[in-house]
Amino acid sequence: MHLGSPRIKAPIGVAFVLGIILGVFGVPLWRVALIKANQEKYGKLTYLCDSAMRSHYLAKARTSADPSLETVRALERAELALIDCQDYDILQKRLRLWGLRENELGLMRLNAIEADAEGLRDVIDAHEIRD
Repeated sequence: MHLGSPRIKAPIGVAFVLGIILGVFGVPLWRVALIKANQEKYGKLTYLCDSAMRSHYLAKARTSADPSLETVRALERAELALIDCQDYDILQKRLRLWGLRENELGLMRLNAIEADAEGLRDVIDAHEIRD
């Protein structure tokens, strides 16, 4: 049997069609699976990093306004909490390497915020324009 025989062409044709179908539908299914598998952990790290950044900002402002031993120690503790942001960043980069796009990561962040109604209130307060 040689490559041009009809018995060989049929399996190659079927494999080619299956490859195209897998290529078209496989990537979106892979992304959905990644989102489902990582949503809870990503949401938790999103919340922890946001809290750490907010605490650090407040501690830095307090230290600037009143540079005492107490405020400096509070700032040091707030800086240690920023490790949560490193964990968040590592997971985010991993998810990007595995194929998620920024829009999908953004959707995961929004889902995490919506899951925590109080967190949504914090986001609104942080972005509210005040007189």
